[in-house]
Amino acid sequence: MSSLVPVFSWLDPSAWPSPGALAVAALALVAAYAIFTLVGFGSAMVAAGPLAAVLPVARVIPLLALLDCAGAAGRGWRQRAHIDRGQLRRLVPAMVIGQILGIVLLGRLPAAWMAGVLGGFILTYGLWGLAAPRPPALLLRWGPLCGLIGGVFGGLFGSGGFLYAAYLSRQPLARESFRATQAVLMGLSTGWRVLLCAATGLVDPLLLGLALLAVPAMLLGTWLGHHLDLRLSKERFLRLLNGALVAAGLGLLARVLVA
Repeated sequence: MSSLVPVFSWLDPSAWPSPGALAVAALALVAAYAIFTLVGFGSAMVAAGPLAAVLPVARVIPLLALLDCAGAAGRGWRQRAHIDRGQLRRLVPAMVIGQILGIVLLGRLPAAWMAGVLGGFILTYGLWGLAAPRPPALLLRWGPLCGLIGGVFGGLFGSGGFLYAAYLSRQPLARESFRATQAVLMGLSTGWRVLLCAATGLVDPLLLGLALLAVPAMLLGTWLGHHLDLRLSKERFLRLLNGALVAAGLGLLARVLVA
């Protein structure tokens, strides 16, 4: 019966979100998927707050997981010729193990402490990237470790994509290969999250309807991100990527301090 309960009580106008809140949520989705298209992660960082103002929080995470999975899978399919399968072989098995470990640890570690550690790690990594104009490449043998840690963060917080993007950006990959390989990693990671949400009853017809309503904003953001990407040099792209990491780290630390 819970799946039949509407998100908003349409018979009670006082329960409707304000037009301003809906507009902000739609603009946040556009911005989130422009950033997601550019750097391969960050949609939840941008959109979760505004969406929580118009939707129950329990709907926000599975909604973004559905949109992330669809967007990443679509991009990976369109650019499949550019996928670096060697990098996938290094990252994916470790990522799966890490996600299982993260889910096991989810109920056993203090959430605030872990969020603080994650925020500090992301912030430090982003600042290091901004301070180094030409950051050194990471050795290939670091791939499984990055996959493992990213999987753990994904299992714990639903946000391990930043680490895959940070690792791949340090590899001698063409921009198209970076995009395609990151898209496959995010498609697999978010697809696993969607399955977990479905197993716990969070994916239902109402959520699928909300996702369909959000698709135009996601497509507009994807289009905007693609056109911005065409105008970015590699150096500007790396600055944007590391700036997004800094913002994500600061956001996590702020949530820990406010909680």
